[in-house]
Amino acid sequence: MLIDRTRVTAIARQGNMFRLTTDRGALAARAVLAATNGYTTEATPWLARRLIPVGSYIIATEELPPETMARLFPTRRMISDSRRVLNYVRPDPAFTRVLWGGRASVGPAALERAAPVLHGFMTTVFPELRDVRITHAWTGNVAFTFGFLPHLGVHEGMHYAVGCQGSGVAMQTWLGHRIVLKIAGAANSGTAFDDMPFPTLPLYAGRPWFLPIVGAYYRARDRLDRLAA
Repeated sequence: MLIDRTRVTAIARQGNMFRLTTDRGALAARAVLAATNGYTTEATPWLARRLIPVGSYIIATEELPPETMARLFPTRRMISDSRRVLNYVRPDPAFTRVLWGGRASVGPAALERAAPVLHGFMTTVFPELRDVRITHAWTGNVAFTFGFLPHLGVHEGMHYAVGCQGSGVAMQTWLGHRIVLKIAGAANSGTAFDDMPFPTLPLYAGRPWFLPIVGAYYRARDRLDRLAA
């Protein structure tokens, strides 16, 4: 059973069970899995201290002529650059629009501010798109860890599968499969991500005040790399 639009506000151990308090009532569970990544809250404070939520932003262009799309994406593949503050781009499944994503801001930012930044990144690579309209923009959080690796494990009886470093579509599918096998008692082997040391920083409680500093540093390193190339 899945219950959407229901926020878990507290989790408490009661014997061999868990009591979950939500904004729509309480429930009991034999097992709990936290896979909240960039949306980890005070409901799981131990995890919140170990995960860094980072904003990711994407824009979509208006529909483009087939010959333009074929010229921009001759192999129809997804593309990403090698910067520390990276960009990624792909054609949409219908092969009619350019989808451009990246770190318009490392923290929360209004889409009205983020979309023009991404448009600037896009037109630096594809100058011919300078006058193309942006029709959609959206954002969400990804989760990084201080060790830059995903983690599978158990803390005080609660399972977790978190920290995909921005690759959650692929990685979390695999992590989810592995952690469910473990919960069901069906896992016949471990993984490289099982029960690793899970570091945090002193005084960090899940609010990454340091992201603007880190973002500025990485952007400066990217500029220096381009000047040296």
